[in-house]
Amino acid sequence: MSTQITINGKIMAVVEKSFEGKKTVYAQFLMESEVKGMEVIKVKITVDSDIALLQKGEFVSIPVSVVSANGNLYFTQSDSMKKTEVKRA
Repeated sequence: MSTQITINGKIMAVVEKSFEGKKTVYAQFLMESEVKGMEVIKVKITVDSDIALLQKGEFVSIPVSVVSANGNLYFTQSDSMKKTEVKRA
């Protein structure tokens, strides 16, 4: 049995970082919690075809793998991103 974790939400920013000539792209989401207040969640995008689809303000669903190190959680894309519809009540 395996567990699939998915980050669902509105992309607040798309950030590109370069390190030793390699470009890494992150989608950033804003999460609200009672303990930490507002917290930024960064998801490392690993599917090249999804990088061109990333847009600030877009609602998406991104399957992720999670690694914990030094008390922090790191999210890495594990499968293709899907655009999601926003259902308003």
